[in-house]
Amino acid sequence: MSGSAERLRLSRAPWLPYLGFWFLLGCVYVGLFSTTGMAFSLVLRDTVAAILPNVFLGRLSLALVHRAPFAPSGRGWQLGVLAIAVAAVAALATAGWLGLVVLDGVLHTGAVKLPKGEFIAWQTFINTLVHFALAGVAYARSADERASRADVLRARAELQLLRSQLNPHFVLNTLHALVGLVRRDPARAESAIERLGDLLKFGQWVHQSGADFVPLSREWEFVQSYLDLERIRLGDRLSATLSADDEALRTPIPPFALQPLVENAILHAVAPRASGGRVDVTARRSDGWLCLAVCDDGPGTTEAAVAASPRMGLRLLQERLAALYGGRARMSYETPAEGGFRVSVDLPDGVSPEAA
Repeated sequence: MSGSAERLRLSRAPWLPYLGFWFLLGCVYVGLFSTTGMAFSLVLRDTVAAILPNVFLGRLSLALVHRAPFAPSGRGWQLGVLAIAVAAVAALATAGWLGLVVLDGVLHTGAVKLPKGEFIAWQTFINTLVHFALAGVAYARSADERASRADVLRARAELQLLRSQLNPHFVLNTLHALVGLVRRDPARAESAIERLGDLLKFGQWVHQSGADFVPLSREWEFVQSYLDLERIRLGDRLSATLSADDEALRTPIPPFALQPLVENAILHAVAPRASGGRVDVTARRSDGWLCLAVCDDGPGTTEAAVAASPRMGLRLLQERLAALYGGRARMSYETPAEGGFRVSVDLPDGVSPEAA
């Protein structure tokens, strides 16, 4: 599901609870106005004037929250802008109430008469309180939706990773390479078995800890272990380089954010070719962004072909990043003029991970 589709789904707040809320508030107004001794017809008209503008403008307050990305690095100023916008909507609701009250006076008495200042102040306060309450409910609901979506995507990513690791073709080829390696180079075979254990342990740790973020250094070690196993299986057909600066390695990222990119490159650019291929992995920090890139020298592809592929690795990663970073993470594909394929992932600063 794309970020825009998710926001559209979130913005469809159920109408029945929404109208039920305003009905209950209208009953409160009727009760309050009735205590003043006004005629019941006037009580109903004043209640409609107080409620009707809010019914229509309340949807705007909900939409303001649903369409805000609320990225971690900019949440403070985004909440400030949202507060100003909601206050403006409440002011519009008060203006609508005043307009209906004036119109009611003209229709029934033929005279323009504004409510007393204390009544205007009271209605302004109530409208502001109600619209901020609506925005608060919408914000909590959106946060829960995003958190639930991230949990689902993380679970799917873990399952996809385990399937990848335990794919019979991958395991059989790796074990076949290890059998020959045991005879030729027992020490290297032992190291390869440890790498296989590292792959499984990392996935198990992420599953048990429930971590949404880990230092890039941990994912980097995971990718190195994966490449070590692929080198045993593919031999000289696989040429791989990894380059990262120290600041990048300390940056938190979602687990399994890099390995699927490397796996995709090997699957499409190296394994199918008798001559093999090259995979280059880089990680850099630049102007508040962590920039990850995986390049290969294979035949290349298009973004449309990636979207249509039955393999879900890249699409799943893109959805997960959108959920965790509030739509601010960037993932792009490029087929350079000289050939090959490049996948870039840019992750913004400002995330507060709880990873160990």
